[in-house]
Amino acid sequence: MPGRTGFRLAAVSVSAMLALSACGGSASSPAPELPNSADPHAPEVTEISALTFRAPIAAAVIQTGKGGVGGEFGLNVTPKWIESSATAVSQIVSGDVQAAQSSYFGVIDAARQGIDVVIVSESYASSPGAASLEALPGSGIKELKDLLGKKVAVVSLNSSHAVKIKDSLKEQGLDPAQVEFVELPYGQVAAALQQGTVDASSAQGASLAQVKSTLGTVTVFDYGDGKYKGMAESGWIMKKTFIEQNPNTVAAFQCSLLRATEQVKDKAVYAEILKTDLGFNDQAVASDVAPDFGAKIRSEPLQLNADILKTIGAIDEDFDVASITLPTPENCG
Repeated sequence: MPGRTGFRLAAVSVSAMLALSACGGSASSPAPELPNSADPHAPEVTEISALTFRAPIAAAVIQTGKGGVGGEFGLNVTPKWIESSATAVSQIVSGDVQAAQSSYFGVIDAARQGIDVVIVSESYASSPGAASLEALPGSGIKELKDLLGKKVAVVSLNSSHAVKIKDSLKEQGLDPAQVEFVELPYGQVAAALQQGTVDASSAQGASLAQVKSTLGTVTVFDYGDGKYKGMAESGWIMKKTFIEQNPNTVAAFQCSLLRATEQVKDKAVYAEILKTDLGFNDQAVASDVAPDFGAKIRSEPLQLNADILKTIGAIDEDFDVASITLPTPENCG
């Protein structure tokens, strides 16, 4: 196994995933591609279970059913809720689901261990105001240097939020090892801050609106600002063997997301999903900052994820993200 990862892949052991993967996603494998004959309008498998987070970033995959997009490509895509990207990787490898939404950091870590995962679509890019690290007023935590010696909650230890904090601390000459990172679902953020079980916490969507409105929290760090603006933040993964066996289905899924992503950029469509499908109240809908949705694969913003991992010492060699990335089809119609 090359280099040092510094990440924890939960839910199943690494050895179990390696046994299931047959080393399909390793960095030494050729970059995945669909055959020219792949037809997104003739899927081999029509029922797709797609793991995602019960948060605004799920809007596009939800829209594949609501907007008729899935039907256009002959797919019935059923969203299923998760709370961490580690779960996404493990369930893809085990074959429990066909698609999952994940941060790229965990996917890169898995691929470097020879685990059979491929990025098939982007989901959204980092943008200011959409997700941030929050602390209570009066806590004394106002900027990154104040995190040293503190307990900081992130949704997953291999999430983009955790990695961006470490990257920015190192840029300021500070030691990320002096920060205690813990995992916390977004639904528990407000209570954890109020009870003092964490000193600062990541929040986005409804959780961010809640802590801002009820606790008057201070934004310590914006995950979508500065050099991270426009960075590929989260995307969809599939198992390499599934892609090889079902190229039409994969193309159909990619095209469905491409079309649905354009639809959820409509504010009315997006707001309806927040309210009806995600259970946001009117206040949360009004205060939500929509993610910068985009499904088309972009090589440079994706590669930045691997470059940051090397910067923070999570990996000790270059990794080419293109080696585990499936290009966006050009025949969606």
